[in-house]
Amino acid sequence: MTGQNQPRRLIAILGYVGLVVALPIALFGLMPANEYTAWGGAGIDCDGPGPVLLFGILGLAIYGAGAVLNGRHFRKPLRLLVAGTCMLVCLALMANIADAVREQRVNDLASDTCG
Repeated sequence: MTGQNQPRRLIAILGYVGLVVALPIALFGLMPANEYTAWGGAGIDCDGPGPVLLFGILGLAIYGAGAVLNGRHFRKPLRLLVAGTCMLVCLALMANIADAVREQRVNDLASDTCG
């Protein structure tokens, strides 16, 4: 390994470690926005989808950056695999964020239920 490539390799490894460390954030962003509907009920969740939106948007930013930064070097198989995985996580997070926004609108319409 040459001296010039060593700092780049270290930055790449730190980027991969950052993606692994951010995985729990993405998993919190993939929680259901309304636990009652996830369990089969029809109740309104008064806590709201705030935590899902917070962790979902944060995870979307992290994994979106990971997809862009690794997608630039698409000719390297490992980078292509990492970029594809980041895109899959981003797609799942976008769907859950859209569901959380829809659930927030339902909660806003039923504001008299949650005191």
